[in-house]
Parts: sequence; C-alpha cells; structure tokens
Amino acid sequence: MKSLCYGTSLVFYLHFAAAAVYAGSPDVLSGTEALTVDEDCAVRNTRLITEFLDRKIAESGLHREKHWNRQFGNRENYEKSVEKNRERFRRIIGVRDKRKPFESPELCATLEKPALIAETQTHKIYAVRWDVFDTLKGEGLLLELKKEKKPEKTVIYLPHSDGTIGTLASSDRFKNCRIIIPVLVTRNIEQYGRNKRSGREYIYRSAFQLGRHIIGYEVQEILALVDWLKKTEGSIVCTAGYGDGGLLAFYAAAADTRIDEAVIAGYFSNRNRVCEEPIDRNIFGLLDQFGDAEIASLIAPRKLTVTGGDAPQLVLKSENGNAPGTLKKPADEVIQAEIDRAEKLAAPLNWKINYTPAVSPASDWLPQEVIQEQRQTANERVHRIVNGMDRHTQDLLNRAELTRRDFWGALNRIEDVKSLEFAEKIEWYRKYFAEEVIGQFDDLLAAPKARTRKKEETDKYTMYEAELDVFGGIVQYGLLLIPQGIKKGEKRAVVVCQHGLESRPAVTLRGGKDGYSGLATALCERGYVVFAPQGIFTGGDKFRYNQRQLNSLGKTLFSIMVPQHQQLLNWLGTLPFVDKDRTAFYGLSYGGKTAMRVPPLVKDYCLSICSADFNAWNVKNASTVYPFSYVWSGEYEIFEFDLANTFDYSDMARLIAPRPFMVERGHTDGVGWDEFVGFEYAKVRYWYEYKLDIGERTEIHWFNGGHKISGEKTYLFLDRLLKQERR
Repeated sequence: MKSLCYGTSLVFYLHFAAAAVYAGSPDVLSGTEALTVDEDCAVRNTRLITEFLDRKIAESGLHREKHWNRQFGNRENYEKSVEKNRERFRRIIGVRDKRKPFESPELCATLEKPALIAETQTHKIYAVRWDVFDTLKGEGLLLELKKEKKPEKTVIYLPHSDGTIGTLASSDRFKNCRIIIPVLVTRNIEQYGRNKRSGREYIYRSAFQLGRHIIGYEVQEILALVDWLKKTEGSIVCTAGYGDGGLLAFYAAAADTRIDEAVIAGYFSNRNRVCEEPIDRNIFGLLDQFGDAEIASLIAPRKLTVTGGDAPQLVLKSENGNAPGTLKKPADEVIQAEIDRAEKLAAPLNWKINYTPAVSPASDWLPQEVIQEQRQTANERVHRIVNGMDRHTQDLLNRAELTRRDFWGALNRIEDVKSLEFAEKIEWYRKYFAEEVIGQFDDLLAAPKARTRKKEETDKYTMYEAELDVFGGIVQYGLLLIPQGIKKGEKRAVVVCQHGLESRPAVTLRGGKDGYSGLATALCERGYVVFAPQGIFTGGDKFRYNQRQLNSLGKTLFSIMVPQHQQLLNWLGTLPFVDKDRTAFYGLSYGGKTAMRVPPLVKDYCLSICSADFNAWNVKNASTVYPFSYVWSGEYEIFEFDLANTFDYSDMARLIAPRPFMVERGHTDGVGWDEFVGFEYAKVRYWYEYKLDIGERTEIHWFNGGHKISGEKTYLFLDRLLKQERR
C-alpha cells in the first residue's frame, strides 16, 4: 500500500521493516471504515481546500445583501442608510488616520530647478507636494488654468502605478479644469531595507498588520487634496484614473461623499478573482460585503463613468520572496454585467453608470511635458513617498502596545477574575478573535466518517493513518499512535503534535526530522496517545493562494484549521482508550503559530505548548528595522489584518488561560531575539501568576539550541499536568 505522507529516509524504511514483525492489531481501527486514498495527503488537502474556497467565492455575491439596509427616497436618506457599509469599506482599505490640514499645496523647487515645469496654451504645470500625515506628503503635478475665471472643476487624475496615463472617454471634459496628478507607488523591484521588493508590496506587508493598506494610504493622499479643495473653494471635485489609478479614483469616491464624480478606466470588473491580482490589492474581507457593484453603489447617486476597451496587463512571478500576481483585461461583457448589478442595487434612485466600451487614443488630453516629467522624476518621488508611508506604519507599530492596552481595557480593569463580568468580557474578546481576526465559516461540521489503515506496529505502539470529514469536502488527515499495553477500560491522555511549514506528520516520528527530536514517538513511548495532523501550510504558492482566497472573504488559514481540530478532538473523544478531558496541543514553528490560535477557540484542548515560534509577534511581522521581521521573508501570506491593534501572543495566551500554557525557546532560534520573547512572555506570566493566581500552570524553557524541540522540560510539564489524574 502506498503511503500518504511518509518521507524517503533510509532510517525510516529500516524502522518500518523492523516494525513489521508486530501484527497483533487490526488493519482498520475498530469503529472506522477502511482508508483507501493513496493521494499525498498535503496535496489532497490543498486541492480540496481550493475547490471549497472557489465555491465560497462564487457564492459570496449571494450573501452580501444581508449586510446592507438601503433606504431610498432622496440622496440624504440613501447615503445615511449605507454609512455603516462605507465605514466598513474605509476600515478594510485602511483609511483610519486623521489627516494633517494644509493651506495649499507647496511648490517643489530648488535653486537649479523651478517649480514651474512647463506651460501649454491652457495650463501652467507645477511640481507640488502636500501634507497627508506628519510623516507623509503626497507629491505630483498641478496643472493650473491660465484663465482668470474659476475652473469648472478640479480633477484628481491618477495614472496606473507604472506611470501609464491610460485612455479615457470624452477626455476633452478636462480642458477647462484644474488637474492634479499624484505620483503612485510603483511595482518596480527596488532595494527597500534588507530586500528587493516592489514599493507596493513592501508597504502592504507591514501596513496590513497595523490595519492599514497601501491602497488606504494613497486614498488618504487623494482625500487630503479633497480636504483642501472643499475647505478653500467648495470646488467641484472629480477623481479619475487608469488601472491602479482607476481603483484609487473609484475607492476614494466610494469612501468620501464630497467627491462629486468619478471616472474609471481599465479597472471596473467582477472582483471574484482578486486573489490572483498583485498582493497589494489583497483587502481583508472585501468580498464579504463588496464587489465592484457594491462599491459603486456607495457612489450613487453621484456621477460615475466607466471606460472599457483597455486595461493594464501584468504578470508578477514568485521570485526572491515576492508574491506572484496577474492583471488581465476584463471582457466587455463582464464589465457590463457588473454595471448592470450596480444599477440594480440602486435602481430606485434612477441612477445610471455612464459606460463607454470604446475609448479615445491614449493621452490625447494631457500635455507631453507632463508625461515626460512624470517619467524623469517618478523614482525619487516614489522613494520619498514609500519612506513616508513606512515611517507612519512604524510609528503605529511603536504605539501598538498602548493601542492594545486600550483595546483590552475593559478586561484589565476588572479585579475580580472569578466574577460573571470577567467571564462575559473574556468571551467577548474570544468572539472578536474568532470573527474579526481568525474568521469563521458558517458551515456545520459534518459527520466525521472516520477512515483508517494500519501503517506500522512495534512493541511500543501501533500507528494508523486516519482521515476525517470536516465540512465542504475538506478533510483532516494525520497519524494516530496508540501505545501498546492499554488495559481494558483504561483511558489515556492525548497529545496532538503539529509539524511546521512545508512538512508532513512523519517528521514528528523518530527517524523523521532532526528539529522534531522524534516528538510523537517519544510521547507515545511515555504512554500518551498521539495524533500528528497534516497541516495545511504546505505547497508553497499553492497554500499561500489559499490564504489569498480566504483573505478576500475575511478569513484565514486558521478559519479551516480551527474546525479541523475541533472535528479531530470530537472524534478522538469517542475512542474507548482516550480521556477526552486530557487532550493537549504541542506545535513547532508553524505548529507553534497554531498553538497560539487554535486552542483559544478549541476549548477541548486542555493545554498548549508553543515551540520555536513564541515572540513579540507584531514586531516580528511588521518591523522594517529588525532583521528577523517577516517583511524580509518569502512568507507573504503570514500577515494578519489589524492584529497589532488587538492581539499579540500574550493576549492569545489570555484566551488559553486558565488552561496550562508553555513556551519552548532556543537561544539561537533565528525567528527572533530572546529579549523580545522574554518581553512578551513576561505579560503571560503576569496574567497567570498575578491576575489568575495560577502561576504553576505556565512555564518557559530556555535552552541552548536553535529552531527545534528540546523536550527536556516540556515532557515534564505534560507529565505533571496530564498524568497526575491518570485513571
């Protein structure tokens, strides 16, 4: 029989051959069906999850209306009725910070280069910049009318991120207008900090962790101009753009009702495949409430023009740790279908989108001097803007510890930890963690329909492969190790041993992988029933694509892993030799990440051990200062939206409490520095020892070693807490 998950080491095959002499246990575990699937379990996991998520994304549009309560009659009533949706939209694109007011844009000049770049028959063209935040200034060009009379309107025109101006229908509408052309951050691969990244992905990574976004920052640059224009002149304001600029013109108008009109070229479409677009377009929870039609309905009944016939096309490869992505030109019928959807949503307003499939020649409305200036100065301007965005994000990260304290204030102020008030508050945080951070599917767990087959048997244990149904076609697979000599009626404690990134359950066995120290085998030989699940974090870009799919729905990989583990524990609890009240979790690396996120929500875990992962997690993810940051790594899926303002690892440990919790940390483990681990664990210790008076239920083991399991103290921790009540 082919193995689902075993490696090919000679040591393992010799071990398997030696084990064959023990054959006293049945080939199929009692009470289960025979497991007959021979597909690699990790590949099977990824395929089934992808199929499930494809269905969920396709169905997402059917469920959005439950989030809306549109009221019609007049513009004021309508806009008021969708304000909560607008607030949600602003939040997920990261428009959250107070902007810095300014009197007017500054002229950008040096002794050698004047601010006035060129003149045409109708306009004077200036290089300008303006305040957005204390650390960030927008930059671009101002085309000021020469005429004495007031311009008809001010157009904020946004090219594609590569500087392409694009094409617009009826572009002569701009001839009697003031025009401002902001510079956008590009996708050019440049040296940012320790790595070469596109500026857009570089900012996206850290900003996402802080509940911000490269898109939100650029929308803020636009809205800072709107603040100025509406304050000083009450000017009619139009946002217009092509490609990424079309996205920003569209989003800005949806986010702010002061924008009177939006003109979009090369962007409007069905967004169900946003998970395939460049990662700087990854917006957490977008498809839960919004497709382009729903976003357009936030602009109604204001003017909206959509131009088809042209769109940027791009293929980004997964190279040097950068995320892959594609931009494709949507078919006219796809654009039209989304327009029809939008108009139907706002039908009582008698609102229509002006759609023009064909377009005029590129750039016929824009002076060539502008195009030339954009190309010549874009790089230095982009770097200044990226540095300004980065400083803003790092300032937010520096203050995040205080932000989280405010978030947890309702719980911290309660002194009586045994009170009903405390119990209700901690459950509120658990619910927030489940719904807003991890993400939950509404699907009910299926009947597990367990399938097993014996893999090996020794004088110490019998090992089975096992697979359970979870929901929606998704399964939970793993290796079940049962100690020899369990007496009739005896119930043993269980340890679930979770491997790390890009591995298989077999790495946790003796003869598997050095960093695991034969964890599963060692624990089974100490008398524990052991289950080693297959993690869903294998397959490189394939599982990271799953994370992109999940993010678009407001979900994460743990949205699948939590129900997988709940189903696993439900099933293990039915086995006659298992004590369902003594089931512990032990994870290394990505398994350590799991140890921080799954046990808070799967209360059937009575204990959790985090090995080779515990950290000041948000610094680990969002810092552009420290060398161990994920900003520099290839793990572009790792970032969790807005986590830095709500939870760090000590806060996740609060959700595990009062259940026991342990950290295992090697001094030379490159995932972080000891001082950061110690800082974060000190808060865990304070919570267990001072607040809850259960200091004996938490430990940290520091050892001389790297990214590995020591086992020296963790096994004793397990024995002390799981074997003291062995029956």
